[in-house]
Amino acid sequence: MIGGLIRSLSSSQRHKILTIYQANKFHTSGPRRKLPLILFTLIKPLAKITSYVLGRGTRKAWKKLPTTQQRTYLEMLNANRGAFMCTGAFSLGGLYYLYESHKQTCPITGRQKFVALTPDQARRIGEANFTEIVNDAQGIIVPETDPVYTKIAKVANGILHANSDLRQIYDKTWTLTVIDAPVMNAFVLPSGNIFVFTGLLENCSNMDQVAAVLSHEIAHVVLGHVEEKLTRTSFLQMLLLVPMSLLWVLIPYDGIGFVTTWFFDSVADIMLELPFSRLMEVEADEVGLVLAAKACFDIREAPKFWGRMAQEEEPLSEELEFLSTHPASQNRQDNLQEKMASALQIRQDCGCPPLDYPAPRSSHSE
Repeated sequence: MIGGLIRSLSSSQRHKILTIYQANKFHTSGPRRKLPLILFTLIKPLAKITSYVLGRGTRKAWKKLPTTQQRTYLEMLNANRGAFMCTGAFSLGGLYYLYESHKQTCPITGRQKFVALTPDQARRIGEANFTEIVNDAQGIIVPETDPVYTKIAKVANGILHANSDLRQIYDKTWTLTVIDAPVMNAFVLPSGNIFVFTGLLENCSNMDQVAAVLSHEIAHVVLGHVEEKLTRTSFLQMLLLVPMSLLWVLIPYDGIGFVTTWFFDSVADIMLELPFSRLMEVEADEVGLVLAAKACFDIREAPKFWGRMAQEEEPLSEELEFLSTHPASQNRQDNLQEKMASALQIRQDCGCPPLDYPAPRSSHSE
């Protein structure tokens, strides 16, 4: 069993709260070569700067060349087009190898994913963010003796204990920080640091709904979504580096270049980044529902929570979902309701006490 969870974050044991299991570790793929951490944290701005500098610099230098010299370079390019094509093909082959060598299958969902960031690198990113967030929140961190902290810790403990069979749960040092702020939010860093704002409790009807939110956030960590998202973003930036550089070469004016780049980035976000972000949210919803079911919470409260969130969303939120990083609340509610029967069966198979009261209604109007 995992030992006692989460004590005061003001103590010297802030980073050593849970027992870390060393046994029964497994890998979903063979050993992978570790890429530099800076590649994932800085590649997006560096790619934009590099494409701008290379493309714009090439365009400026080309304009300064005499016409005869421009013609000479064009002839040389045409004469060596085979070599350039081979270089391009070799580069694409290298990217393909990078992709294939870092593919793995998620042991929980069975989905194949591309992950070049190692768990240790993700943990280091999480630890750096943890220190920064705790420093920023000094003075509004709820102490462990506070009843609010105790209630949230009990929920977090329940989820972690019930799912301690998962390597992604037992191989982390979990901590809890409760921040006294009217923000309806909670999140979990890849290093296992749980953050909950007291505003979340004010917007949840009961602790089962709090458990639904925490299970969703813990599911993101269990599924390695941070590692996957950073890898995907870095890989896309590498793919877009050459096209974006050529864009700056071909566009004659900087003003038009900036507008075109912004448009290109917006289209890439809408077509590539945002759908993937919504996919991860749906995946965390579904896996989080199972985590909460194993912990014997009333998981029927999960779609009820999102039903209330749907009432508070702006009109046309469902129609404009393609512009959001998260699915519309109504769609999340409907999806969870579809998964409810199987999740309730898992809850029963875990020997949880039966639910002896009517299931909460799951609709826009209550």
